[in-house]
Amino acid sequence: MAAPPISVIMPVRNGATFLAEAVDSILAQTEPDFEFLIADDGSDDETPELLAGYAARDPRIRVLARPRRGLVATLNLLLTEARGSLLARMDADDVALPERLARQSRAMAERQERALLGSAFAVIDQAGRELRRPGIVSDSAEIAARLVQANCLAHPSVMMRREPVLQAGGYRAAFRHAEDYDLWLRLAERHEIAALDEVLLHYREHTGQVSVRDVEQRILSELGAAAAARARRAGRGDPAENMGAGLADRDLLRRAGMADGEIDAAIIGRGMGAAHDAHAAGNPAALRSALGLVLRQRGLRAHTRLHARLMLLRSHLVDRGEDPGGRLGP
Repeated sequence: MAAPPISVIMPVRNGATFLAEAVDSILAQTEPDFEFLIADDGSDDETPELLAGYAARDPRIRVLARPRRGLVATLNLLLTEARGSLLARMDADDVALPERLARQSRAMAERQERALLGSAFAVIDQAGRELRRPGIVSDSAEIAARLVQANCLAHPSVMMRREPVLQAGGYRAAFRHAEDYDLWLRLAERHEIAALDEVLLHYREHTGQVSVRDVEQRILSELGAAAAARARRAGRGDPAENMGAGLADRDLLRRAGMADGEIDAAIIGRGMGAAHDAHAAGNPAALRSALGLVLRQRGLRAHTRLHARLMLLRSHLVDRGEDPGGRLGP
C-alpha cells in the first residue's frame, strides 16, 4: 500500500472529554488523503473504547496503545510510526478547521526548503466558546528572530516535514512542557520555518492541561531551550546533550552561560506572565502556582513582590465571592 502524503499524529492520555470533537474535526478535512495515527499513552478512562470505535469505522485511523511512557516518548513513537512525508500535529482537546490540511500541505509544497509551517489559531474555552485570537508571526525571518526569545508557534497548529524532524533528533525529554519549542529552535538552525496568517485551529484552554498544572517545569524548560540554542549558535556546544532522564533546571541554565541573577530575573518575568495568562484563562490553581514560583525567587523587587501578593489575595477573594470585579493587581 502506498504511503499517504500526510500523517496526522495525535498523542492522548485520558482525553475522553474532548476526544470525539478532535477526531471528528480531522475526519471532516477537505483533504481526504491522510493517515491518522493516535497514540494512547496508558489511558484509564473511556479513551480506549472511543478510539476502538473510530478505528473500526474509518481505515485511515491507526491506534497505537501502550502502557504510560509520557508525552515526549509518545510523540517520538508517532514520529517513527508515521508513513507520510508531512506530519500534522494535533491534540486531543483541540479542533482543526476543515481546510487545515489542505491549506498547509499546499503551502508546504510551494517551498520545499520549508521544514515547518504553523498557523494562526483561536483560543476556545471548555465549552468551545471563542475567547480570543492571539496575534501570529508569519514571516520566516521574524519567526527565526523571535524564537530565540520565546515560542511563537502553537504546537498543535504545525505541519512538519518528517525527515528534517528525524534528522534533528525528534523531541527531547529534557525539555518537558517545552519539547516543541526546543525542536523548533533546532529546526530553525538549518531550515526555513513559517506560519500562515489564517486561523486553522481552535486551541482549547482548560484546567486539565499538563503544562498549565506544572508551571515551574514549563518555565525552566522554555528558558533552557532558549539558552541551549544561544550556546549552540555561539559555538559552545549543546549543554542539553547526554542529559539522560534529567530535566531542564538551573544547572542546565548555568551550563548554557546564564548567571544566577539572570536566571532569577527570567523566572520572575515568565512567572508573572504565566500568572496573567492563567488569570485570563480563568485558572486560579495555575495562577497561584505561577505566583508561588515568583515569590520563591531571590532578588525579587519590592513592587513585584507586592503585586504578586495582591494578585494572590484577590484570587482568594474571587474564589470566596468577595471581589465581584475579579481584578488581579494594580
